[in-house]
Amino acid sequence: MAIVSWLKDVATARAARRAIYCLLVSLAAPVFGDSPNVIALSTDRPLHIEKLAGSIELLEDRSGKLGIAEVAVHPGFVAGSPEAANVGFTASAWWARVTLRNPSDAPRLVYLRQGYPLIDSLDLYSPDTRGGWRRLSTGDRQPFDTRPVNHRDYLFPLNLPPHGQHSYYLRFASQGPVDIHLSLLDASELTGVVSREQTAYGIYFGCVLMLLVWSGLVFVAVRDGAFLAYFAYVAAFGLYMAVNTGLAFQYLWPGSPQWANACLPILLNVSLITALQFSITILRARDFTPKLEKVARVLQVLALLGVALNPLLPYSVLVRPVTFLILVSVVFMIAFGIVSLLAGSRPARLYVIAWSAFLTGSIIFLLKNFGVLPHTFMTQHSWQVGSLLEMILLSMTLSSRMNELKEQSRTDALTLLGNRRLFDDKLPSEFETARENGSPLSLLVLDIDNFKSFNDSHGHAQGDEAVKLVGVALRRHARKPVLACRYGGDEFCVILPGAGEDAAARVAERLRATVQNSRQADLAITISIGYASFTGREFATHDQLFQAADAALYTAKEAGRNRVAGYQGGRRADDPLARRVT
Repeated sequence: MAIVSWLKDVATARAARRAIYCLLVSLAAPVFGDSPNVIALSTDRPLHIEKLAGSIELLEDRSGKLGIAEVAVHPGFVAGSPEAANVGFTASAWWARVTLRNPSDAPRLVYLRQGYPLIDSLDLYSPDTRGGWRRLSTGDRQPFDTRPVNHRDYLFPLNLPPHGQHSYYLRFASQGPVDIHLSLLDASELTGVVSREQTAYGIYFGCVLMLLVWSGLVFVAVRDGAFLAYFAYVAAFGLYMAVNTGLAFQYLWPGSPQWANACLPILLNVSLITALQFSITILRARDFTPKLEKVARVLQVLALLGVALNPLLPYSVLVRPVTFLILVSVVFMIAFGIVSLLAGSRPARLYVIAWSAFLTGSIIFLLKNFGVLPHTFMTQHSWQVGSLLEMILLSMTLSSRMNELKEQSRTDALTLLGNRRLFDDKLPSEFETARENGSPLSLLVLDIDNFKSFNDSHGHAQGDEAVKLVGVALRRHARKPVLACRYGGDEFCVILPGAGEDAAARVAERLRATVQNSRQADLAITISIGYASFTGREFATHDQLFQAADAALYTAKEAGRNRVAGYQGGRRADDPLARRVT
Protein backbone atom coordinates (compact mmCIF):
# COMPACT_ATOMS: atom_id res chain seq x y z
CA MET A 1 0.00 0.00 0.00
CA ALA A 2 2.84 2.36 0.76
CA ILE A 3 4.32 1.65 -2.66
CA VAL A 4 0.98 2.33 -4.34
CA SER A 5 0.63 5.56 -2.40
CA TRP A 6 4.16 6.56 -3.38
CA LEU A 7 3.47 5.89 -7.06
CA LYS A 8 0.34 8.00 -6.86
CA ASP A 9 2.34 10.85 -5.34
CA VAL A 10 4.94 10.56 -8.10
CA ALA A 11 2.27 10.59 -10.82
CA THR A 12 0.60 13.56 -9.15
CA ALA A 13 3.92 15.38 -9.00
CA ARG A 14 4.61 14.70 -12.69
CA ALA A 15 1.17 15.90 -13.64
CA ALA A 16 1.73 19.00 -11.57
CA ARG A 17 5.06 19.64 -13.27
CA ARG A 18 3.44 19.23 -16.71
CA ALA A 19 0.69 21.63 -15.73
CA ILE A 20 3.22 24.17 -14.43
CA TYR A 21 5.27 23.80 -17.63
CA CYS A 22 2.23 24.39 -19.85
CA LEU A 23 1.28 27.39 -17.69
CA LEU A 24 4.77 28.85 -18.04
CA VAL A 25 4.71 28.32 -21.80
CA SER A 26 1.35 30.01 -22.06
CA LEU A 27 2.54 32.91 -19.91
CA ALA A 28 5.80 33.21 -21.80
CA ALA A 29 4.15 33.10 -25.18
CA PRO A 30 2.91 36.69 -25.09
CA VAL A 31 6.41 37.79 -24.14
CA PHE A 32 8.54 35.63 -26.45
CA GLY A 33 6.37 33.69 -28.83
CA ASP A 34 3.40 35.83 -29.74
CA SER A 35 3.89 37.40 -33.15
CA PRO A 36 3.64 41.17 -33.48
CA ASN A 37 2.65 40.53 -37.15
CA VAL A 38 -0.95 39.59 -36.58
CA ILE A 39 -3.03 39.06 -39.72
CA ALA A 40 -6.56 40.20 -39.00
CA LEU A 41 -9.04 38.55 -41.36
CA SER A 42 -11.52 40.81 -43.07
CA THR A 43 -15.18 40.18 -42.37
CA ASP A 44 -16.66 41.94 -45.38
CA ARG A 45 -14.68 40.67 -48.40
CA PRO A 46 -13.11 37.45 -49.70
CA LEU A 47 -9.70 36.54 -48.31
CA HIS A 48 -6.79 36.32 -50.71
CA ILE A 49 -3.33 37.30 -49.49
CA GLU A 50 -0.95 36.12 -52.19
CA LYS A 51 2.30 36.96 -50.40
CA LEU A 52 2.57 36.39 -46.66
CA ALA A 53 6.35 36.79 -46.61
CA GLY A 54 6.12 40.27 -45.06
CA SER A 55 3.58 39.17 -42.42
CA ILE A 56 5.32 36.07 -41.07
CA GLU A 57 8.30 35.51 -38.82
CA LEU A 58 11.23 33.21 -39.52
CA LEU A 59 13.60 31.21 -37.36
CA GLU A 60 16.65 29.28 -38.55
CA ASP A 61 17.29 26.04 -36.69
CA ARG A 62 20.90 25.26 -37.56
CA SER A 63 20.91 22.01 -35.60
CA GLY A 64 17.58 20.87 -37.03
CA LYS A 65 16.64 19.47 -33.60
CA LEU A 66 14.38 22.11 -32.07
CA GLY A 67 10.92 20.93 -31.09
CA ILE A 68 7.69 22.88 -31.13
CA ALA A 69 7.79 23.51 -27.35
CA GLU A 70 11.17 25.22 -27.69
CA VAL A 71 10.28 27.01 -30.89
CA ALA A 72 7.02 28.43 -29.50
CA VAL A 73 8.94 30.41 -26.86
CA HIS A 74 12.10 31.03 -28.86
CA PRO A 75 13.21 34.69 -28.93
CA GLY A 76 15.12 34.31 -32.21
CA PHE A 77 12.25 34.85 -34.67
CA VAL A 78 12.82 37.71 -37.12
CA ALA A 79 10.41 39.53 -39.38
CA GLY A 80 9.98 37.88 -42.74
CA SER A 81 10.47 39.37 -46.19
CA PRO A 82 10.38 37.97 -49.76
CA GLU A 83 14.17 37.85 -49.81
CA ALA A 84 14.51 36.17 -46.40
CA ALA A 85 11.73 33.66 -47.14
CA ASN A 86 13.49 32.42 -50.29
CA VAL A 87 16.26 30.65 -48.37
CA GLY A 88 17.76 28.58 -51.20
CA PHE A 89 20.01 25.59 -50.48
CA THR A 90 20.55 25.11 -46.75
CA ALA A 91 21.38 22.38 -44.23
CA SER A 92 19.27 24.11 -41.55
CA ALA A 93 15.64 23.58 -40.71
CA TRP A 94 13.54 26.72 -41.01
CA TRP A 95 10.45 27.66 -39.01
CA ALA A 96 7.78 30.09 -40.11
CA ARG A 97 5.23 31.54 -37.70
CA VAL A 98 1.87 32.80 -38.96
CA THR A 99 -0.49 34.53 -36.51
CA LEU A 100 -4.15 34.92 -37.52
CA ARG A 101 -7.00 36.74 -35.85
CA ASN A 102 -10.67 36.14 -36.62
CA PRO A 103 -12.61 39.25 -35.48
CA SER A 104 -15.99 37.95 -36.66
CA ASP A 105 -18.72 36.29 -34.63
CA ALA A 106 -18.58 33.10 -36.70
CA PRO A 107 -15.85 30.49 -37.16
CA ARG A 108 -13.78 30.91 -40.31
CA LEU A 109 -12.24 28.28 -42.59
CA VAL A 110 -9.16 29.51 -44.46
CA TYR A 111 -6.39 27.73 -46.39
CA LEU A 112 -2.70 28.29 -45.79
CA ARG A 113 -0.86 27.43 -49.00
CA GLN A 114 2.82 26.62 -49.52
CA GLY A 115 3.38 27.38 -53.20
CA TYR A 116 6.69 25.56 -53.81
CA PRO A 117 6.04 21.79 -53.80
CA LEU A 118 9.62 20.42 -53.81
CA ILE A 119 10.08 20.42 -50.03
CA ASP A 120 11.31 17.18 -48.47
CA SER A 121 9.70 17.65 -45.06
CA LEU A 122 6.97 20.12 -44.13
CA ASP A 123 5.25 20.02 -40.73
CA LEU A 124 2.36 22.21 -39.59
CA TYR A 125 1.82 22.76 -35.87
CA SER A 126 -1.53 24.21 -34.86
CA PRO A 127 -2.77 24.76 -31.30
CA ASP A 128 -5.26 22.33 -29.86
CA THR A 129 -7.96 22.97 -27.25
CA ARG A 130 -5.86 21.56 -24.39
CA GLY A 131 -2.96 23.97 -24.75
CA GLY A 132 -0.85 21.54 -26.77
CA TRP A 133 -0.07 21.21 -30.45
CA ARG A 134 -1.46 19.17 -33.30
CA ARG A 135 1.15 18.10 -35.83
CA LEU A 136 0.44 17.48 -39.51
CA SER A 137 3.49 15.98 -41.23
CA THR A 138 3.86 15.88 -45.02
CA GLY A 139 6.40 16.67 -47.76
CA ASP A 140 7.58 15.11 -51.01
CA ARG A 141 9.55 12.47 -49.10
CA GLN A 142 6.24 11.05 -47.88
CA PRO A 143 3.36 9.53 -49.89
CA PHE A 144 1.08 12.04 -51.53
CA ASP A 145 -1.92 11.05 -49.40
CA THR A 146 -0.28 12.59 -46.32
CA ARG A 147 -1.39 15.97 -47.66
CA PRO A 148 -4.61 17.28 -46.11
CA VAL A 149 -5.87 18.45 -49.52
CA ASN A 150 -5.35 16.57 -52.78
CA HIS A 151 -3.35 19.26 -54.61
CA ARG A 152 0.10 19.56 -56.17
CA ASP A 153 1.03 22.27 -53.61
CA TYR A 154 0.59 22.04 -49.85
CA LEU A 155 -2.84 23.27 -48.71
CA PHE A 156 -3.53 23.38 -44.98
CA PRO A 157 -7.14 24.04 -43.89
CA LEU A 158 -7.25 26.19 -40.73
CA ASN A 159 -10.45 26.50 -38.68
CA LEU A 160 -10.39 29.80 -36.78
CA PRO A 161 -12.85 30.20 -33.91
CA PRO A 162 -14.82 33.45 -33.56
CA HIS A 163 -12.92 36.30 -31.92
CA GLY A 164 -9.90 34.03 -31.73
CA GLN A 165 -6.19 34.61 -32.35
CA HIS A 166 -3.76 31.76 -32.92
CA SER A 167 -0.18 31.28 -34.05
CA TYR A 168 0.67 28.46 -36.47
CA TYR A 169 4.16 27.09 -37.00
CA LEU A 170 5.56 25.45 -40.12
CA ARG A 171 8.86 23.59 -40.16
CA PHE A 172 10.72 23.34 -43.50
CA ALA A 173 13.63 20.97 -44.19
CA SER A 174 14.90 19.88 -47.59
CA GLN A 175 17.98 18.65 -49.43
CA GLY A 176 16.97 20.93 -52.28
CA PRO A 177 16.25 24.66 -52.08
CA VAL A 178 13.93 25.89 -49.32
CA ASP A 179 11.46 28.40 -50.74
CA ILE A 180 8.94 29.55 -48.13
CA HIS A 181 6.15 30.88 -50.32
CA LEU A 182 3.00 31.14 -48.24
CA SER A 183 -0.37 32.56 -49.19
CA LEU A 184 -3.73 32.70 -47.41
CA LEU A 185 -7.09 32.18 -49.09
CA ASP A 186 -10.63 31.28 -48.27
CA ALA A 187 -12.47 28.53 -50.14
CA SER A 188 -14.03 30.74 -52.82
CA GLU A 189 -10.75 32.46 -53.70
CA LEU A 190 -8.86 29.18 -53.66
CA THR A 191 -11.26 27.70 -56.19
CA GLY A 192 -10.68 30.59 -58.59
CA VAL A 193 -6.91 30.53 -58.19
CA VAL A 194 -6.66 26.77 -58.71
CA SER A 195 -8.92 26.99 -61.77
CA ARG A 196 -6.73 29.65 -63.39
CA GLU A 197 -3.56 27.73 -62.61
CA GLN A 198 -4.96 24.51 -64.02
CA THR A 199 -5.87 26.36 -67.20
CA ALA A 200 -2.34 27.77 -67.51
CA TYR A 201 -0.75 24.36 -66.90
CA GLY A 202 -3.21 22.79 -69.32
CA ILE A 203 -2.05 25.22 -72.03
CA TYR A 204 1.61 24.55 -71.25
CA PHE A 205 1.44 20.77 -71.19
CA GLY A 206 -1.05 20.79 -74.05
CA CYS A 207 1.54 22.60 -76.18
CA VAL A 208 4.18 20.08 -75.07
CA LEU A 209 1.89 17.21 -76.05
CA MET A 210 1.16 18.75 -79.47
CA LEU A 211 4.88 19.21 -80.12
CA LEU A 212 5.44 15.58 -79.15
CA VAL A 213 2.72 14.30 -81.47
CA TRP A 214 3.89 16.50 -84.34
CA SER A 215 7.57 15.56 -84.08
CA GLY A 216 6.73 11.89 -83.59
CA LEU A 217 4.55 11.74 -86.68
CA VAL A 218 7.10 13.62 -88.80
CA PHE A 219 9.87 11.29 -87.62
CA VAL A 220 7.80 8.27 -88.64
CA ALA A 221 7.32 9.88 -92.05
CA VAL A 222 10.86 11.10 -92.82
CA ARG A 223 13.02 8.96 -90.49
CA ASP A 224 15.37 11.85 -89.80
CA GLY A 225 17.40 11.77 -86.57
CA ALA A 226 16.78 15.45 -85.78
CA PHE A 227 13.06 14.79 -85.27
CA LEU A 228 13.72 11.79 -83.04
CA ALA A 229 16.17 13.77 -80.89
CA TYR A 230 13.67 16.63 -80.62
CA PHE A 231 10.89 14.21 -79.63
CA ALA A 232 13.09 12.69 -76.91
CA TYR A 233 14.11 16.11 -75.61
CA VAL A 234 10.54 17.45 -75.41
CA ALA A 235 9.37 14.24 -73.71
CA ALA A 236 12.17 14.29 -71.10
CA PHE A 237 11.97 17.99 -70.33
CA GLY A 238 8.17 18.03 -70.37
CA LEU A 239 8.16 15.21 -67.82
CA TYR A 240 10.73 17.07 -65.73
CA MET A 241 8.46 20.11 -65.69
CA ALA A 242 5.57 17.93 -64.53
CA VAL A 243 7.78 16.78 -61.65
CA ASN A 244 8.99 20.30 -60.87
CA THR A 245 5.43 21.63 -60.62
CA GLY A 246 4.27 18.75 -58.42
CA LEU A 247 1.80 17.43 -60.99
CA ALA A 248 3.73 14.22 -61.65
CA PHE A 249 3.76 13.34 -57.94
CA GLN A 250 0.04 14.05 -57.72
CA TYR A 251 -1.07 12.09 -60.81
CA LEU A 252 1.68 9.70 -61.93
CA TRP A 253 3.38 8.22 -58.84
CA PRO A 254 1.66 9.48 -55.66
CA GLY A 255 2.74 6.40 -53.71
CA SER A 256 6.43 6.58 -54.71
CA PRO A 257 8.09 9.53 -52.97
CA GLN A 258 11.54 7.98 -53.37
CA TRP A 259 11.21 7.90 -57.16
CA ALA A 260 9.59 11.35 -57.15
CA ASN A 261 12.85 12.74 -55.72
CA ALA A 262 15.29 10.50 -57.59
CA CYS A 263 13.79 11.26 -61.01
CA LEU A 264 14.56 15.00 -60.83
CA PRO A 265 18.32 14.83 -61.59
CA ILE A 266 17.76 11.84 -63.89
CA LEU A 267 15.28 13.75 -66.06
CA LEU A 268 17.49 16.84 -66.09
CA ASN A 269 20.47 14.82 -67.32
CA VAL A 270 18.40 12.94 -69.91
CA SER A 271 17.01 16.28 -71.13
CA LEU A 272 20.56 17.57 -71.52
CA ILE A 273 21.72 14.47 -73.41
CA THR A 274 18.82 14.65 -75.86
CA ALA A 275 19.13 18.43 -76.27
CA LEU A 276 22.80 18.08 -77.19
CA GLN A 277 21.98 15.26 -79.61
CA PHE A 278 19.35 17.46 -81.24
CA SER A 279 21.89 20.28 -81.49
CA ILE A 280 24.51 18.06 -83.11
CA THR A 281 21.97 16.82 -85.65
CA ILE A 282 20.07 19.98 -86.52
CA LEU A 283 23.26 22.07 -86.83
CA ARG A 284 25.02 19.33 -88.81
CA ALA A 285 28.01 19.67 -86.51
CA ARG A 286 29.98 16.92 -88.24
CA ASP A 287 29.96 18.99 -91.44
CA PHE A 288 30.08 22.57 -90.12
CA THR A 289 31.74 22.47 -86.67
CA PRO A 290 33.44 19.10 -86.03
CA LYS A 291 35.50 20.40 -83.08
CA LEU A 292 32.41 21.66 -81.27
CA GLU A 293 30.76 18.30 -81.89
CA LYS A 294 33.49 16.72 -79.77
CA VAL A 295 32.78 19.19 -76.95
CA ALA A 296 29.08 18.33 -77.16
CA ARG A 297 29.92 14.64 -76.89
CA VAL A 298 31.97 15.29 -73.74
CA LEU A 299 29.01 17.12 -72.16
CA GLN A 300 26.78 14.19 -73.06
CA VAL A 301 29.17 11.80 -71.31
CA LEU A 302 29.13 14.00 -68.18
CA ALA A 303 25.33 14.01 -68.19
CA LEU A 304 25.30 10.24 -68.61
CA LEU A 305 27.67 10.00 -65.63
CA GLY A 306 25.17 12.06 -63.63
CA VAL A 307 22.47 9.50 -64.43
CA ALA A 308 24.75 6.63 -63.38
CA LEU A 309 25.66 8.32 -60.07
CA ASN A 310 22.06 9.08 -59.15
CA PRO A 311 21.50 5.84 -57.16
CA LEU A 312 24.85 6.27 -55.35
CA LEU A 313 24.75 9.93 -54.25
CA PRO A 314 22.12 11.85 -52.28
CA TYR A 315 20.09 14.51 -54.02
CA SER A 316 21.78 17.29 -52.00
CA VAL A 317 25.19 16.27 -53.37
CA LEU A 318 24.08 15.68 -56.96
CA VAL A 319 21.79 18.64 -57.60
CA ARG A 320 24.45 21.38 -57.56
CA PRO A 321 26.88 19.87 -60.11
CA VAL A 322 23.91 18.91 -62.31
CA THR A 323 22.63 22.49 -62.13
CA PHE A 324 26.10 23.81 -63.01
CA LEU A 325 26.38 21.35 -65.92
CA ILE A 326 23.00 22.48 -67.25
CA LEU A 327 24.02 26.15 -67.19
CA VAL A 328 27.40 25.46 -68.83
CA SER A 329 25.73 23.33 -71.50
CA VAL A 330 23.07 25.93 -72.34
CA VAL A 331 25.76 28.62 -72.71
CA PHE A 332 27.74 26.19 -74.87
CA MET A 333 24.73 25.48 -77.07
CA ILE A 334 24.23 29.20 -77.67
CA ALA A 335 27.90 29.52 -78.66
CA PHE A 336 27.50 26.33 -80.72
CA GLY A 337 24.63 27.94 -82.61
CA ILE A 338 26.49 31.21 -83.20
CA VAL A 339 29.56 29.44 -84.62
CA SER A 340 27.32 27.26 -86.79
CA LEU A 341 25.48 30.34 -88.02
CA LEU A 342 28.78 31.92 -89.06
CA ALA A 343 29.73 28.65 -90.76
CA GLY A 344 26.57 28.79 -92.87
CA SER A 345 24.04 26.63 -91.00
CA ARG A 346 20.56 27.88 -91.87
CA PRO A 347 18.67 26.56 -88.80
CA ALA A 348 21.22 28.17 -86.47
CA ARG A 349 19.53 31.59 -86.26
CA LEU A 350 16.31 30.34 -84.68
CA TYR A 351 18.31 27.82 -82.68
CA VAL A 352 20.32 30.61 -81.01
CA ILE A 353 17.18 32.63 -80.22
CA ALA A 354 15.51 29.50 -78.76
CA TRP A 355 18.33 28.66 -76.37
CA SER A 356 18.75 32.32 -75.40
CA ALA A 357 15.10 32.34 -74.27
CA PHE A 358 15.67 29.12 -72.35
CA LEU A 359 18.85 30.46 -70.74
CA THR A 360 17.11 33.65 -69.61
CA GLY A 361 14.28 31.68 -68.00
CA SER A 362 16.75 29.21 -66.44
CA ILE A 363 18.92 31.91 -64.89
CA ILE A 364 15.90 33.68 -63.37
CA PHE A 365 14.55 30.41 -61.95
CA LEU A 366 17.92 29.29 -60.55
CA LEU A 367 18.59 32.68 -58.98
CA LYS A 368 15.22 32.27 -57.29
CA ASN A 369 16.19 28.77 -56.13
CA PHE A 370 19.48 30.00 -54.69
CA GLY A 371 17.71 32.80 -52.83
CA VAL A 372 19.09 35.68 -54.91
CA LEU A 373 15.70 36.66 -56.39
CA PRO A 374 12.39 36.66 -54.48
CA HIS A 375 9.64 34.15 -55.18
CA THR A 376 7.17 35.84 -57.53
CA PHE A 377 4.88 34.52 -60.24
CA MET A 378 7.46 35.38 -62.93
CA THR A 379 10.50 33.97 -61.09
CA GLN A 380 8.65 30.78 -60.14
CA HIS A 381 7.33 30.18 -63.68
CA SER A 382 10.20 31.71 -65.68
CA TRP A 383 11.54 28.27 -66.55
CA GLN A 384 8.19 27.13 -67.93
CA VAL A 385 7.83 30.29 -70.02
CA GLY A 386 11.42 30.14 -71.30
CA SER A 387 11.26 26.42 -72.04
CA LEU A 388 7.95 26.70 -73.91
CA LEU A 389 9.33 29.51 -76.10
CA GLU A 390 12.46 27.45 -76.66
CA MET A 391 10.58 24.29 -77.67
CA ILE A 392 8.35 26.24 -80.08
CA LEU A 393 11.33 27.98 -81.68
CA LEU A 394 13.23 24.70 -81.93
CA SER A 395 10.23 23.20 -83.70
CA MET A 396 10.58 26.03 -86.22
CA THR A 397 14.21 25.03 -86.79
CA LEU A 398 12.85 21.59 -87.67
CA SER A 399 10.74 23.27 -90.34
CA SER A 400 14.00 24.58 -91.75
CA ARG A 401 15.30 21.02 -91.50
CA MET A 402 12.38 19.89 -93.63
CA ASN A 403 13.44 22.37 -96.29
CA GLU A 404 16.98 21.03 -96.04
CA LEU A 405 15.74 17.51 -96.59
CA LYS A 406 13.89 18.66 -99.68
CA GLU A 407 17.03 20.34 -100.98
CA GLN A 408 19.38 17.46 -100.27
CA SER A 409 18.87 16.25 -103.83
CA ARG A 410 20.31 19.62 -104.92
CA THR A 411 23.16 19.76 -102.41
CA ASP A 412 26.69 18.50 -102.85
CA ALA A 413 27.40 16.10 -99.97
CA LEU A 414 31.16 16.78 -99.85
CA THR A 415 31.16 20.60 -99.76
CA LEU A 416 27.56 21.32 -98.59
CA LEU A 417 27.25 23.72 -101.54
CA GLY A 418 24.68 23.53 -104.29
CA ASN A 419 25.29 20.83 -106.88
CA ARG A 420 25.23 20.88 -110.65
CA ARG A 421 21.45 20.36 -110.75
CA LEU A 422 20.84 23.44 -108.59
CA PHE A 423 23.25 25.51 -110.68
CA ASP A 424 21.55 24.48 -113.92
CA ASP A 425 18.18 25.53 -112.44
CA LYS A 426 19.30 28.85 -110.94
CA LEU A 427 21.52 30.38 -113.61
CA PRO A 428 18.79 30.57 -116.30
CA SER A 429 16.24 32.04 -113.87
CA GLU A 430 18.70 34.61 -112.51
CA PHE A 431 19.72 35.57 -116.04
CA GLU A 432 16.08 36.16 -117.07
CA THR A 433 15.42 38.15 -113.89
CA ALA A 434 18.45 40.37 -114.55
CA ARG A 435 17.37 40.95 -118.18
CA GLU A 436 13.78 41.81 -117.20
CA ASN A 437 14.75 44.13 -114.32
CA GLY A 438 17.75 45.69 -116.01
CA SER A 439 19.95 44.69 -113.06
CA PRO A 440 23.52 43.40 -113.30
CA LEU A 441 24.45 39.74 -112.91
CA SER A 442 27.92 38.28 -112.54
CA LEU A 443 29.23 34.74 -112.63
CA LEU A 444 32.46 33.33 -111.22
CA VAL A 445 33.93 30.08 -112.50
CA LEU A 446 36.87 28.65 -110.58
CA ASP A 447 38.85 25.49 -110.02
CA ILE A 448 41.84 24.22 -108.06
CA ASP A 449 45.23 24.75 -109.67
CA ASN A 450 47.08 21.61 -110.76
CA PHE A 451 44.43 19.45 -109.10
CA LYS A 452 45.25 16.31 -111.11
CA SER A 453 48.88 16.47 -110.01
CA PHE A 454 47.77 17.11 -106.41
CA ASN A 455 45.54 14.04 -106.50
CA ASP A 456 48.27 11.88 -108.01
CA SER A 457 50.85 12.86 -105.38
CA HIS A 458 48.63 13.08 -102.27
CA GLY A 459 45.85 10.62 -102.97
CA HIS A 460 42.13 11.02 -103.45
CA ALA A 461 41.41 11.42 -99.72
CA GLN A 462 43.58 14.52 -99.59
CA GLY A 463 42.03 15.61 -102.87
CA ASP A 464 38.60 15.50 -101.20
CA GLU A 465 39.98 17.57 -98.30
CA ALA A 466 41.22 20.17 -100.77
CA VAL A 467 37.78 20.34 -102.40
CA LYS A 468 36.19 20.69 -98.95
CA LEU A 469 38.58 23.52 -98.06
CA VAL A 470 37.45 25.46 -101.13
CA GLY A 471 33.85 24.71 -100.16
CA VAL A 472 34.43 26.24 -96.70
CA ALA A 473 35.83 29.41 -98.29
CA LEU A 474 32.85 29.68 -100.62
CA ARG A 475 30.35 29.19 -97.77
CA ARG A 476 32.09 31.94 -95.84
CA HIS A 477 31.86 34.50 -98.64
CA ALA A 478 28.78 33.36 -100.55
CA ARG A 479 25.83 34.64 -98.47
CA LYS A 480 22.34 35.11 -99.86
CA PRO A 481 21.47 36.12 -102.52
CA VAL A 482 24.86 34.82 -103.70
CA LEU A 483 24.75 31.14 -104.69
CA ALA A 484 27.86 28.94 -104.74
CA CYS A 485 27.73 25.50 -106.38
CA ARG A 486 30.11 22.65 -107.03
CA TYR A 487 29.96 22.21 -110.78
CA GLY A 488 31.84 18.92 -110.78
CA GLY A 489 35.19 17.53 -109.62
CA ASP A 490 37.30 20.50 -108.50
CA GLU A 491 35.22 23.02 -110.45
CA PHE A 492 32.93 25.58 -108.79
CA CYS A 493 30.58 28.36 -109.90
CA VAL A 494 29.30 31.38 -108.00
CA ILE A 495 26.21 33.33 -109.15
CA LEU A 496 26.24 36.99 -108.02
CA PRO A 497 22.80 38.63 -108.56
CA GLY A 498 22.94 42.41 -108.62
CA ALA A 499 26.77 42.51 -108.85
CA GLY A 500 28.65 44.30 -111.60
CA GLU A 501 32.24 43.82 -112.72
CA ASP A 502 33.87 45.67 -109.82
CA ALA A 503 31.89 43.77 -107.18
CA ALA A 504 32.60 40.46 -108.92
CA ALA A 505 36.33 41.23 -109.02
CA ARG A 506 36.37 42.03 -105.28
CA VAL A 507 34.52 38.84 -104.33
CA ALA A 508 36.77 36.75 -106.57
CA GLU A 509 39.94 38.21 -105.08
CA ARG A 510 38.70 37.63 -101.52
CA LEU A 511 37.97 34.01 -102.40
CA ARG A 512 41.39 33.49 -103.98
CA ALA A 513 43.18 35.03 -100.97
CA THR A 514 41.11 33.03 -98.48
CA VAL A 515 42.01 29.71 -100.12
CA GLN A 516 45.67 30.67 -100.40
CA ASN A 517 45.80 31.61 -96.70
CA SER A 518 43.85 28.53 -95.53
CA ARG A 519 46.69 26.09 -95.85
CA GLN A 520 46.35 23.11 -93.51
CA ALA A 521 49.27 20.67 -93.28
CA ASP A 522 49.77 19.31 -96.81
CA LEU A 523 46.79 21.20 -98.25
CA ALA A 524 48.87 23.92 -99.90
CA ILE A 525 46.45 24.70 -102.72
CA THR A 526 45.49 27.72 -104.78
CA ILE A 527 42.62 28.50 -107.11
CA SER A 528 42.17 30.46 -110.29
CA ILE A 529 38.99 32.40 -110.96
CA GLY A 530 37.40 33.81 -114.06
CA TYR A 531 34.39 36.09 -114.04
CA ALA A 532 32.00 37.70 -116.48
CA SER A 533 29.26 40.27 -115.95
CA PHE A 534 25.95 40.89 -117.71
CA THR A 535 24.41 44.36 -117.63
CA GLY A 536 21.78 43.91 -120.35
CA ARG A 537 23.67 43.86 -123.65
CA GLU A 538 26.74 41.63 -123.49
CA PHE A 539 25.22 38.16 -123.80
CA ALA A 540 22.10 36.81 -125.41
CA THR A 541 21.76 33.71 -123.24
CA HIS A 542 22.90 32.40 -119.89
CA ASP A 543 25.03 29.84 -121.72
CA GLN A 544 27.05 32.65 -123.27
CA LEU A 545 27.56 34.21 -119.83
CA PHE A 546 28.87 30.90 -118.54
CA GLN A 547 31.17 30.42 -121.53
CA ALA A 548 32.54 33.95 -121.05
CA ALA A 549 33.38 33.31 -117.38
CA ASP A 550 34.90 29.98 -118.44
CA ALA A 551 37.06 31.74 -121.00
CA ALA A 552 38.20 34.22 -118.31
CA LEU A 553 39.22 31.27 -116.12
CA TYR A 554 41.34 29.96 -119.01
CA THR A 555 42.98 33.40 -119.23
CA ALA A 556 43.82 33.24 -115.47
CA LYS A 557 45.35 29.80 -115.99
CA GLU A 558 47.42 30.98 -118.94
CA ALA A 559 48.69 33.92 -116.92
CA GLY A 560 50.25 31.68 -114.27
CA ARG A 561 47.37 30.41 -112.06
CA ASN A 562 46.46 31.58 -108.53
CA ARG A 563 44.92 34.73 -109.92
CA VAL A 564 41.66 36.37 -110.98
CA ALA A 565 40.78 37.33 -114.55
CA GLY A 566 37.72 39.05 -115.98
CA TYR A 567 36.21 38.45 -119.40
CA GLN A 568 37.28 41.28 -121.67
CA GLY A 569 35.30 40.38 -124.76
CA GLY A 570 38.40 39.85 -126.88
CA ARG A 571 37.67 36.18 -127.18
CA ARG A 572 34.27 35.04 -128.39
CA ALA A 573 32.14 33.31 -125.81
CA ASP A 574 31.81 30.29 -128.12
CA ASP A 575 35.55 30.17 -128.94
CA PRO A 576 36.98 26.62 -128.68
CA LEU A 577 39.76 28.03 -126.50
CA ALA A 578 37.18 28.71 -123.79
CA ARG A 579 38.05 25.45 -122.04
CA ARG A 580 39.34 24.78 -118.54
CA VAL A 581 43.01 24.01 -118.22
CA THR A 582 43.72 22.27 -114.88
